[in-house]
Amino acid sequence: MPYSLEYQSELVTAAGYLREAAALTGQPTLRSFLEKRAAAFASNDYYASDVAWMDLASTIEPTIGPYEVYEDYWFNYKAAFEAFITVVDAAETAKLGRFNGELQGLEDRLPIDKRFRRAKLGAYAPLRVVNVVFSAGDGNAGVQAAAYNLPNDERVVAEKGSKRIMLRNYQKAKFEKVLAPIGARVLAPADAALVDFDSFFTHALMHELMHGLGPQTIEVGGRATTVRQELKELNGLLEEAKADVSGLWALQQLVDKGVLPKAQERGFYVTFLASTLRTLRFGATEAHARGMALQLNYLMDAGAVHVDAGGRLAVDFGKVRAAVAGLTHEIMTVQATGDYAKARDWIGRMQVIRPEIQRLIDTLTDLPVDIRPEFVTANSLDPP
Repeated sequence: MPYSLEYQSELVTAAGYLREAAALTGQPTLRSFLEKRAAAFASNDYYASDVAWMDLASTIEPTIGPYEVYEDYWFNYKAAFEAFITVVDAAETAKLGRFNGELQGLEDRLPIDKRFRRAKLGAYAPLRVVNVVFSAGDGNAGVQAAAYNLPNDERVVAEKGSKRIMLRNYQKAKFEKVLAPIGARVLAPADAALVDFDSFFTHALMHELMHGLGPQTIEVGGRATTVRQELKELNGLLEEAKADVSGLWALQQLVDKGVLPKAQERGFYVTFLASTLRTLRFGATEAHARGMALQLNYLMDAGAVHVDAGGRLAVDFGKVRAAVAGLTHEIMTVQATGDYAKARDWIGRMQVIRPEIQRLIDTLTDLPVDIRPEFVTANSLDPP
């Protein structure tokens, strides 16, 4: 049953609010998106409004509609509704704009068979750094997003690319309240000293950028299909793991090229390692946490991460680069071939939390698992 029928009353109400907002704004692209998204609530066809969202260029950056499929444990097909109402941070957005020019070069150097790389990415890949003023639905359920990469419609991605939204105020709160305290406890002292917000923020950015790279539309047995369709309920887990580890791979490429400073190289790896423990605490059923367990176990098996004599985690900088490239290759090859059976077997073996890691997690019980935002401005407004 389409949402447009099952939730017709709610969606008619929501569409009315979007049209009211469209009438109030003087920003043409914002008006266009709101009007087209309101129409999509009735038609259940989101293509035109997704394209309008890609073209959005306004001081307010709203994301409203059915996007993420993590809650669908059958096939990862059914999307949940969410809303993020944000204000663009123009200065921070301008700082990160240089990364867009690197994407095709990264795609061309992905550590996978050349036939699995895309000769031409979507022509447009906007990047926005924003601060959240309100979120709702799937956008405010459980673990809070630090960033997101949308739309998920492969047709729009092929035509327009995808947009990366970085939630800076959420990321800052996550780093200060959760990640930095975790790093101080679980990492070897020399590594803990290198954990910093800039490395966390830049890796989160690269994570979102890498969602748009690698296999998406594929061919299996002569049949045109998508990674999402072939990997079903495993897709979300593997896609998050891909974005994480290939994001690290990409940061190393940009350091080597001189786009990022060499002095930041080790900080990327150790901040990511601290963040693995942060993510594992999200729970055994959460896609990001399951994907992180796979990554950490692979890196430990490769000798890139080890537990030191004091029981803390440390990075082996002589091995981590090759291990990150190797894991990127493994995940993207499974995606490119749409090999569901291999993915299920591999994930089943690699998503466990090992005893030495569980012991470290058990030392963190007094720290928050995540932030819980309070929308002071929104809560002060009179309800409609």
